Amino acid sequence: MRQTAALSAPQVPAEPRHADYPPLVLPLRSRRLVVRDFTSGDLGALHAYAERREVTKHLLWGPNTVEQSRATLAEFLNQQQVSPRLRYDLALALPGGKAIGGVSLHLDDLRLGNAEIGYVLHSDYWGGGFVSEAVRLVAEAAFAQWPLNRLWARCVSDNKASRRVLERMGMRHEGTLLKAERLDDRWHDVLIYALLADEWQASVG
Repeated sequence: MRQTAALSAPQVPAEPRHADYPPLVLPLRSRRLVVRDFTSGDLGALHAYAERREVTKHLLWGPNTVEQSRATLAEFLNQQQVSPRLRYDLALALPGGKAIGGVSLHLDDLRLGNAEIGYVLHSDYWGGGFVSEAVRLVAEAAFAQWPLNRLWARCVSDNKASRRVLERMGMRHEGTLLKAERLDDRWHDVLIYALLADEWQASVG
């Protein structure tokens, strides 16, 4: 029997382009917060939380010296000049402008549409729901403005407050990396959380 039609080759999806991930539209605002780029005038506010042992004890950096905070701020300012911009380390600020913490969003895999989110907050403001509010603002912008497939985060298993933030966001605990970080001369398990774009859309209606 004569073959009358050739089998068509499978369609390969086009590789994502940097143009598919335009710069985030900033600032982001809620009733109580503004999430914005850091400015050169934020050094004092950044150092006020970065120097605190209770703030940084579960993080991979800190407590900072003034010089370390100055270098960190310089790095954040340099990110703002990079094009395409794949790293956002943003100030979590009060409406009056004072930075009380930070929220990060790093596009770590354009091909898979993956971005990692992180956060830190001055301990004077703990317990007020500010981190959850800021993380939700950033997640909402990322899913709305980018063809994002998966938003993920990590935290050491001892950081119960961070785990609550991620779980309130609707993030799923995907797994545990055993003894994956070393802090204070002790090995810590690292928990991986994630939220898919369709899960986010279902949660916001």
